[in-house]
Amino acid sequence: MSDNPFAVISDYFNRNKNQVLIIGGAIIVIVIGIILFTSKRSAQNEDASVALTKIRPSYEAGNFQAAINGDSLGNKGLLFIVNEYGSSENGQLAKLMLANAYYGLRDFQNALKYYDDFGGSNKLSKVAAITGIASVKEAQNDYVGAAKEFERAANYDKDNPFRDEYLFYAGRDFAMGNDKASAKRVFDQLKNDFPKSKYIAQSQRYNYSID
Repeated sequence: MSDNPFAVISDYFNRNKNQVLIIGGAIIVIVIGIILFTSKRSAQNEDASVALTKIRPSYEAGNFQAAINGDSLGNKGLLFIVNEYGSSENGQLAKLMLANAYYGLRDFQNALKYYDDFGGSNKLSKVAAITGIASVKEAQNDYVGAAKEFERAANYDKDNPFRDEYLFYAGRDFAMGNDKASAKRVFDQLKNDFPKSKYIAQSQRYNYSID
């Protein structure tokens, strides 16, 4: 065998030309597919953004039924946006808004479904989805389950500005669920990590549960 690496490559190519061309062609197809997929997702993101802008007034006004299914002006609702553009980032934002709308209607089953299915990359939105799950569990009187989700939200992103609030909610729900040890642990974390938090004073009302 030649010591020249270029000669070795040339020899390999000549002997395996058909296979190399097939593999090379397949790679080109894959790359083109990735480009087209990325372009499609970008277009979907744009379309989702436009649709969200149109339906947002209904959502912000608390007209959740119209926000979900579409308004009287013919604007598509959040459910349509999620189904059509759910793979895009704005489609995921629509999913979070859809879950909130179902929560506002006290349709906890659908709210939990879409909170749990949220897959956006924005950390604040992910934390919002986790706290949504916590809120559903709390509304269903599953206080320990809610506390675990609030604690998860508090520790998911260290830069989240609401961490002390979520720790307070976690401690409160652990106390209401009669998990005294967990309540004390979370309230201790609140005091240690956020010594100036206004929620420390509010946590004192639950001291009877954790002494």
